[in-house]
Amino acid sequence: MIEPTRRAFLKTTSLTIAFSLSPLASLAKQLSSPAVLPGSLNTNRMLDGWLRINADGTVTIFTGKVEFGQGILTALTQIVADELDVDVERIRIVSGRTDMTPNEGFTAGSRSIEDSGTALRVAGAQARGILLRAASAQLGKPIADLRVSDGSITSVNSGTAALTSYWKLTTAASLHLEASAGTQFKPSSQHRLIGQSLKRVDIPAKVSGGEAFVQDIRMPGMVYGRVVRPSAPRARLLKVDEATARGMPGVVMVVRDGNFLALAAQREEQAIAAARTLQDSAHWQEAADLPPSGAALFAFMKQQRAQDHVVSDIQGATPAGASIRTVEAEYTRPYIAHAAIGPSCAVAQVERRQARRVDPLPGRVSIARRSGRGFENPYQQHHRDASGRVRLLWSQRSRRCRAGRRTAGPRVAGYAGQSAVDACG
Repeated sequence: MIEPTRRAFLKTTSLTIAFSLSPLASLAKQLSSPAVLPGSLNTNRMLDGWLRINADGTVTIFTGKVEFGQGILTALTQIVADELDVDVERIRIVSGRTDMTPNEGFTAGSRSIEDSGTALRVAGAQARGILLRAASAQLGKPIADLRVSDGSITSVNSGTAALTSYWKLTTAASLHLEASAGTQFKPSSQHRLIGQSLKRVDIPAKVSGGEAFVQDIRMPGMVYGRVVRPSAPRARLLKVDEATARGMPGVVMVVRDGNFLALAAQREEQAIAAARTLQDSAHWQEAADLPPSGAALFAFMKQQRAQDHVVSDIQGATPAGASIRTVEAEYTRPYIAHAAIGPSCAVAQVERRQARRVDPLPGRVSIARRSGRGFENPYQQHHRDASGRVRLLWSQRSRRCRAGRRTAGPRVAGYAGQSAVDACG
């Protein structure tokens, strides 16, 4: 996948609301409000924030959703290629680079096609219309007479000879426009790619040893970290033998900050061994108000305040005088976490005036608020880790990490087994 050059992130438009006692003010407000657009397009309304036609014969599409095994990058490519009438080989997709892609929040809830796919379909259809209008004006032919095949534009009378192409119309047909409502899509009967099985764009790097996961990233001077987790939520760390862990081979630092316990070592297996030593020596005090575990949990749950919902209430369903049979049953199941089966991973690069870390985009906002610093001119790049989670590498001007504490030790650190929020950044 070809990565395009960096470009400025396009901000969405804003609406200033004025209050008035006049009834006409309410009407004016309604008339000036932008139309509701489908999917993620509603909050990222500029067409060129989603799609770009390049003079070199390629199409770059942008999505704020990220790939972690669902195949969405391939699916989004199919959607745009069908709406634009171009071959999939021409599509270059940029995913999860927040200096370039729309802010679509989390990749979750199986909504990538519904949100990002819908937005890209609209962008592709509207871009095709803009390009055909530009071709019609340039050629002096009605749009109804024009045909598109792999970006080449012909007419009903020109045969297969291309009269112009998307790539020649990139200047005349600017996509720096706000998307409009009421898009006319191609009929499904004209789709060539949607519903077909294509080669997945995310597979080659995974099977060839390429840089597909965060764990594949290697940086100069990189060390490996582990966070030692407590025995239960909200547990207090009473004591731990830090000295023994510090003396183990390869360990470069042990960090204790309140109930937070972590370390860094020159090699990953050294970090794992030292983390086990810390875990064995750590004494935690669990919160007294935690619910019981095992079978006692279900009895505890039944004692808590409940909300009752009527599933169905059909009046007159039972004839008068008829006997009523009541069926009761109780079902239980153990706690199930919708979580990764492998350790999460993050990479944080700490320099003199800059820190780079790995975290989802919404996490970037949270971290900036915690530290009291902004995130001007950030660079973020998503990488999937082997546990299935998706992280992003980003830069932020800062000389502090975790709770404002100054950084120390090695310049570059790789952390695994915890979220990036817990890592130094």
